[in-house]
Amino acid sequence: MLKTEFNGDVAQAALTRLIEVMGNPAPIMREIGERLMEVSKQSFETSSSPSGVRWASNSEATIIDYLNKFSGSYKKDGTISAKGTRQAISKRPLIGLSKDLSRQFSYTVDASSVTVFNTMPYAAMQQFGGTKAQFPNLWGDIPARPFMPMDAAGQADETAENIVLDIARYYIDNAIPD
Repeated sequence: MLKTEFNGDVAQAALTRLIEVMGNPAPIMREIGERLMEVSKQSFETSSSPSGVRWASNSEATIIDYLNKFSGSYKKDGTISAKGTRQAISKRPLIGLSKDLSRQFSYTVDASSVTVFNTMPYAAMQQFGGTKAQFPNLWGDIPARPFMPMDAAGQADETAENIVLDIARYYIDNAIPD
């Protein structure tokens, strides 16, 4: 599970003030959860982090493994067929046959917080990367391809901070009668 927290920063302070004013933070927390899930899912559409940094391309080993799953990817002489070429070109990082990693997001809300997470067991490896030296079961080094708006320490990044601040501002602006 991937989890991020807002600790002692501007967004946390704004959210705390807003919760004190509103008394019922559940709608705010649900909106934050929805927005953070959406920005994470959007990363899979753009093949980039929530802050816009492009993901590393697939390795040759990943492309070959992908092509081996489809009949007609290779000609009789062992070279890649036109169909295989199209499949290789269309293979985006982190998008496998099931597309589960790009779909398995959820969140939970309690009285004062929201937890956004991806349920796939390999989500953290894809988010943060890892080396074969660290994890001998890997077929090779895995580059970090961040899809959730958080840094390597699990802290919210600027994208997440801005989402929380925008939501807090909206609720504050609309909570005060004219």
